[in-house]
Amino acid sequence: MKLAVLGSGLAACFVAMRHLPLWGALLLIPVAGVIATSISMTGHEGSHKAFSTSKWRNQLLVYLAFPMFSGLGSLYWRNKHDRLHHGHPNVEGVDPDIKPFPFVSSHGDHIKSPGGLRWFQRNLQRTVFWPMSTLMALGMRRSSILYLVKYPKEHGFTAAWFGDVVSLLVHYTAWMVLPIIAFGPLVGIGVYSLVWGVVGVCLALVFAPAHMSLPITDGQNHDWVHQLETTRNLQLPKVVSFFFIGLDYQVEHHLFPKIPHQNLPRAAEITRAWCATNGLKHLTAPYQVALVDSAKFMAEAWQLHASSPLDVRAAHIVV
Repeated sequence: MKLAVLGSGLAACFVAMRHLPLWGALLLIPVAGVIATSISMTGHEGSHKAFSTSKWRNQLLVYLAFPMFSGLGSLYWRNKHDRLHHGHPNVEGVDPDIKPFPFVSSHGDHIKSPGGLRWFQRNLQRTVFWPMSTLMALGMRRSSILYLVKYPKEHGFTAAWFGDVVSLLVHYTAWMVLPIIAFGPLVGIGVYSLVWGVVGVCLALVFAPAHMSLPITDGQNHDWVHQLETTRNLQLPKVVSFFFIGLDYQVEHHLFPKIPHQNLPRAAEITRAWCATNGLKHLTAPYQVALVDSAKFMAEAWQLHASSPLDVRAAHIVV
């Protein structure tokens, strides 16, 4: 139902753009971008198998929301997000989310970068991180296509690979080829670029405050304590939370990724009480505070050294 509401809202934006003067159409671009981000993030829920107990329903949602709607390969996303990020949040050299090209979040990743990138990180990362987030969706599309090209060499031409390829062809046909034929290249390419540029900013606004400015480690704790120390929840008004598809409850999402997003608020109450009982951190911050912290962190992140994994043991915890 939520996907239907969001899809209807996006369709209404495009219909209105077609009939409004240029200034009116441009005003609707940010609205369309926010809605498109939320639709994309329903695919994130399907990828974690949190949408349904049915494997094929989860997979259907993934294909509809990711490669077909968003142009983002599901195989790439599962490797980048489900395996590397969720398994190793804020781990230097492993978590791809803390080093979105060309930026870095630690000195260790900085010194491993080529000379030109090191200059960029020292001199420009402070000022261009947020403006360049408009390219985030484009960058992930490029990475997912490269991942698909390399995938058969290691895994062969699997059904999942063909599913991604067919879905991506549908995406570019529906989003670019048909609009270009109907309205010309300026409108077709222009609307596509502007909407997904807004989506890139929205993705940065969702993911950066959840992890950035929290500890970057040079190794993995191999347990749930690591998730608690490197993730925080974001306090949002309910109307804004609707569009986050559960990603304002990052702590519970990282601990229990198969919980559907509509159940995460209740899960947060249980987890917060359990952490308080056992003397563990449960990090929550007002969204604007977390956003400012993440911006300050990225300004100086290239010179910050990763810490050793937190030596916390769960043996004394009473479950």
